[in-house]
Amino acid sequence: MQRLAPFLLALALCSLASSVSAQERRVELRFQGGAELGVPIFVDVDRNIVKPGASITGWGGFDIGWVVFDFGLGLMWTPIDTNKIPNIVQPTGFEPLIRWHFSPGVRFQVPTIDAVLPYITGAFDANLWKFKAFQSGCGWYYCRDDSRAQFAPGFTGKAGLGIHLKRAMYLDVGFQYSMSGKGNFFERTQWWVEPFIGFIYRGDSDRFGGTGY
Repeated sequence: MQRLAPFLLALALCSLASSVSAQERRVELRFQGGAELGVPIFVDVDRNIVKPGASITGWGGFDIGWVVFDFGLGLMWTPIDTNKIPNIVQPTGFEPLIRWHFSPGVRFQVPTIDAVLPYITGAFDANLWKFKAFQSGCGWYYCRDDSRAQFAPGFTGKAGLGIHLKRAMYLDVGFQYSMSGKGNFFERTQWWVEPFIGFIYRGDSDRFGGTGY
């Protein structure tokens, strides 16, 4: 046993050093998520035809301190006054331009201030657009074969401020600027701005139960 003592001591020291090194490299991982209600306003369109709309988005992701990797899913409605669209034979009044989107993105935040949580985000948008077709082909500023949803890629940049309410909850207010490429739907790139309000939930560190390196 005495002969094994130096070996056991060396093994214990190596294990302790490895544990200390792992703690130094530990990444505090937590869940962050929330929901937003917005008012999308298209840019460079006829205001008599395209009205301000409404949107709802839910998102969640992995918070590692200054950076959050998140995924969002949302739905957007924009009222279109078909009575004002030129050369439409049978207008049907207000029809919704509908957008579904799935948006993986990255968020940069300042987590060191107790009262607020400032952030900016960038996200790729996988958009599905839908508008009731009057006939086959292209017309006005959209292009479609029928009323089925059509894919168009896009991008959203966002700046916001989380105002700490209680424990892990924040009031979320901000502004975003989005674009959609032509894809299978539009005849040209479309842009819109969107003020929003919502909430953020920022969970405890290591809520996912793991360590990162």
